[in-house]
Amino acid sequence: MTDLVLRGGMVIDGTGAPERRADVAMRGDMIVAVERDVAANGATVLDVAGRVVAPGFIDIHSHSDEAMFVNDALESALHMGVTLVVCGNCGGSSAPVSGLAEAELDRELARLDVKRTWSSFGEYAAAVDRAKPAINVCSFVGHGTLRSCVMGADARPPSAAELERMRALLGRSMDEGAIGLASGLIYPPSAFGTTDELAALGAVVREKGGLYASHIRNESTRLLEAVAENVEIGRRAGVRVELSHHKAAGQSNWGKVRESTASIERARAEGVDVTADQYPYTASSTGLAVTIPNWVHEGGTQRMCERLKDPAVRERIRGEEVETGRAWDRIVIARARHHVEWAGKSVAELATAAGRDPLDWSCDALIEHEGAVDIVHHSMSEDDVRFVMAKRWVCIGSDSRANAPYGPLSFGKPHPRSYGTFPRVLGRYAREEGVLSLVDAVRKMTALTASRLRLRGRGILRSGAHADVVVFDPLVVADVATYEDPHRYPVGIEHVIVNGGLALASGETARGRHGRFLRLGADLGGR
Repeated sequence: MTDLVLRGGMVIDGTGAPERRADVAMRGDMIVAVERDVAANGATVLDVAGRVVAPGFIDIHSHSDEAMFVNDALESALHMGVTLVVCGNCGGSSAPVSGLAEAELDRELARLDVKRTWSSFGEYAAAVDRAKPAINVCSFVGHGTLRSCVMGADARPPSAAELERMRALLGRSMDEGAIGLASGLIYPPSAFGTTDELAALGAVVREKGGLYASHIRNESTRLLEAVAENVEIGRRAGVRVELSHHKAAGQSNWGKVRESTASIERARAEGVDVTADQYPYTASSTGLAVTIPNWVHEGGTQRMCERLKDPAVRERIRGEEVETGRAWDRIVIARARHHVEWAGKSVAELATAAGRDPLDWSCDALIEHEGAVDIVHHSMSEDDVRFVMAKRWVCIGSDSRANAPYGPLSFGKPHPRSYGTFPRVLGRYAREEGVLSLVDAVRKMTALTASRLRLRGRGILRSGAHADVVVFDPLVVADVATYEDPHRYPVGIEHVIVNGGLALASGETARGRHGRFLRLGADLGGR
């Protein structure tokens, strides 16, 4: 007996095996057959001839931690063919929270008009399940969040007692389902962490069978040293390492990815289990606060905003190097709640129009918005994007929050990667440019990612696997979202099935909500 049959498609199963013509049959939330001429036996049958049938895409680097409480369909992710978003990246997670972490999260949730109902990681996972998202969710614990819970935003190493409290909180959160630890080493307070501290926390992750992911300490002038630090964390802790959104930022650093990937491959040959992920764009996106040196952030967002009012602080900031290099003409405002008219304009342009110095303008903007101003930073090389993408051990992640072209997430001009990442790889880089094959592109979005997460029965199309499936037109699939007009769904993604239920039908969001929170131990490998 079957509930749904996809008839006559070309199956790309995620493993890297060649495509083949087969039907895919599902019953409940499982795949029961991948073979020719499956009997329908009363099941719903979708004719998918001429289409590719693949495992649902896994977004290994998402920032959709609270998106399901605003838009339960997580629509920009769903329309890309994503059936699982991995949250808690870049050092920040929605749980566990107490102390400063609780205050910072509540400030963010208030902007989204969401009321927090959790403190522990297990309570957060249960809240996501109650929200009934259209797609699956899992999450790291953020290193910065751990620090905020235990020691606020102090710019110092933890005491022995504080480190043990962080280790215990991390271990308890992983017992409640967290998949590992994610650091964000350019973002305070994670940036205040030491290599020794991260190695000690990484040992907990190893013991629980999880993954350590890192937005490394520098992606520009000190890229190689930053990669080496996280390889060393993996080596010392014996933990598996995922280097987030690998790139070289700033024109003077273009080409360094050849050296950085070579160093990663040497570490892999030496037995360190390290891989990376990537988004297929030459611009990044983050907060305007990243242009402010770390010392200004000590004590949290409110203290930062208070310091920025001081002319002496601004004068000190002016001469200090930061990760972005403060290329004001290449830093574009994506979202500023009190000034929607800023979206799409560079800081240089806005400062000139206001008759202000760009740094002073930025400080004032951060104060007015309590630190919450989003930017798009044009800083990378297209040649580097192609080079990194061709590496077989690099998987795909959007580095974005799920958005929607309507409702509270539709304002501003966020990075188009939240709407276009996966179709862009399939269309532009596989079909049009041949940077990789279509089969390998699917592998990088499915089985490769699932293997890093140790997902059980996902990321592959075979009998006995969970029924997370995407159907797309290989001749049409493409991203259409742009920096100027980002709130646009891609074309060519036709059906998305999550846990056996239709979440996207003929390109339209379906009514059913079939996603759930996936937990380490129950759904992902652990000890």
